[in-house]
Amino acid sequence: MRRSWIGMLALLLAMSARAEGLSLEADVMERTTEVALPALSPHTVRVLVLHHKHEQDQASLAAWLRRHSGAQISFQTLDGPSHQAVLQRLKHCFGRGLLLYTDPVQLEEKDVIRLQLDAP
Repeated sequence: MRRSWIGMLALLLAMSARAEGLSLEADVMERTTEVALPALSPHTVRVLVLHHKHEQDQASLAAWLRRHSGAQISFQTLDGPSHQAVLQRLKHCFGRGLLLYTDPVQLEEKDVIRLQLDAP
């Protein structure tokens, strides 16, 4: 019986640790061209506005953004490698985020990316 309780406790702890992480697809709504910032020279910053790709992910993305706005995340194009970025909540645009990154990834409106949102 005791072994059963220990196993159940371990399972619950593992589930709660994964609960903070989230992986989902997002649509690129709008992107900017490269922005050169003197402090980051020679790097440029790329910025895009995104939102959930699938309706069932809307509430999860919105909740994650409220708790972790400004957190470092990773994203992946559907046919490419993983990239580091910062995802900022847009307070007056429910369920939308502002993605800032420096890798030379060319994304266009309506492109789909996969976000890996782990708790900081």
